Amino acid sequence: MQYSFAKPFRSLVAVGFGLWVGSAGGSKSVIGQEAPEVSAMRSVVFQEDFSQGPGRWETTDEGSWEIFHKDGNPTFGLNKRVSDYQPKVRSPHNIALIKGVSVGDVSITFRVRSTLDTGNHRDCCVFFGYQDPEHFYYVHLGAKPDPASGQIMIVNGQPRRPLTENKNAVPWDDSWHRVKLVRRLESGLIQVYFDDMERPLMQATDKTFGVGRLGIGSFDDQNEFDDLQVTSLDPLPKAKVQEKPKKAPERPEPTVSDYVYGSQSPRQRMDFWKAASDRPTPVVVLIHGGGWKNGDKTGYGNNPIKRYLQEGISVAAINYRLIQQAMEQGVEPPVKAPLMDAARALQTLRSKAKEWNIDPNRIGATGSSAGACTSLWLALHDDMADPSSSDPVARESTRLACAAVSGAQTSLDPVQLRAWISNSIYGGHAFGYSAQGRSREQEFELLLKNREKVLPWIREYSPIELVTKDDPPLFLEYPNQKTKPEYGGSEPDPTHSAMYGIEFRKACLAQGVRCDLVFPGSKESEFANSQEFLIEHLKH
Repeated sequence: MQYSFAKPFRSLVAVGFGLWVGSAGGSKSVIGQEAPEVSAMRSVVFQEDFSQGPGRWETTDEGSWEIFHKDGNPTFGLNKRVSDYQPKVRSPHNIALIKGVSVGDVSITFRVRSTLDTGNHRDCCVFFGYQDPEHFYYVHLGAKPDPASGQIMIVNGQPRRPLTENKNAVPWDDSWHRVKLVRRLESGLIQVYFDDMERPLMQATDKTFGVGRLGIGSFDDQNEFDDLQVTSLDPLPKAKVQEKPKKAPERPEPTVSDYVYGSQSPRQRMDFWKAASDRPTPVVVLIHGGGWKNGDKTGYGNNPIKRYLQEGISVAAINYRLIQQAMEQGVEPPVKAPLMDAARALQTLRSKAKEWNIDPNRIGATGSSAGACTSLWLALHDDMADPSSSDPVARESTRLACAAVSGAQTSLDPVQLRAWISNSIYGGHAFGYSAQGRSREQEFELLLKNREKVLPWIREYSPIELVTKDDPPLFLEYPNQKTKPEYGGSEPDPTHSAMYGIEFRKACLAQGVRCDLVFPGSKESEFANSQEFLIEHLKH
């Protein structure tokens, strides 16, 4: 996604030059050697000119950073050398990390100016592969190179150490300079450019860290930064036989197609089928699955849409923003976007009650996997209506009359999940740990490692945390459960395990909330499936 800014972005630096995927033959620098370029797909994932302030940056010492203005041009920089932040191991003190951006193969470009003449101590740092405060790479662009300055560095649980033996001085003065860093995961290649965007100042090879966060800063100097751009570098895929796109299932023609319920994304649309009736009808909201990372409303076909319509129940199928879009928009945590979109779609339905012949008091939701989690979150969350809003849609209720779901994730707490299911791996992406090349297991481990930091979000967006005695009746099914679920056991499909339902049902029953649960070998319900449950509860 490319961002638009109040001032034009000055494209002073080209991206993607000097890519060399082959091994550099070790971790020593090869100074001044021009590296051959490799064909790649490039996509800009982040741009910043600081005209909107520092809101997209996370700093180690907020008091050391500020937005400077000169001749109407905002820049982001350091206002003092000595930081209040003291790292546990010897490493830079002043770090500003981009929020919500983690990449592997990448090109980072920006302009930088040294604002304090400290002679041979002038420097600037670029951070990449950042895992946590004690594990990351950085480039130290120090004026006078030595083993502790002017090198590509690694911090790996110990004081920083150089990966290069650079002898080239960095020609700092009071002017603006251009910097570029290129990193390749497969080969481990790291290249750094200063002003000359064709020939690297230094380069190294190291594969210790994979996908990670990015940032700028200084060891203990003062700089200003501007016009930063992050470009993801994906190698061109190998040629393969083109597969025919999966055909969407047949379904009835919607009464209303692609109704726009939001202005933040083209995906904020829904289809609506109005059941034939002289009286206002109940509605089932279909929320597709796909881990909040893919999927589409067109995945719902004649079954279940025709079944509901035959029963006199209207149907709405919604699309919503996905995790990647949410991260590009800076939504924190990213899962907030799909969940709040679902809430907005529900409010929009109620605002159309008269026009679409809807009974606003009889609306239920259903979905599978992530769509199931979203449905439960809506059913359990306090009403998000804002009676004082000038927006009539926002004044509508977000409460549901019931919800019936399949394969639902009922918690996003990694500690709780590992207690329930020993091989749990789902949830890291919901809180911003998704990145190119990062597996679901790696996302989960990052969430587990950073749990305390995001615990308020976990509690806000985990359905099990929201159960209260006034919640509507619920139905959960796990039709693909292949083995008898055991607390703390390993599951063939840990993301859709019936243990989610077993533990969630305990929480519901403790609050006096009806929660039916069905999976192979167990049936705590008079209904066989979600459709039967919804039809019964919405029609009576």
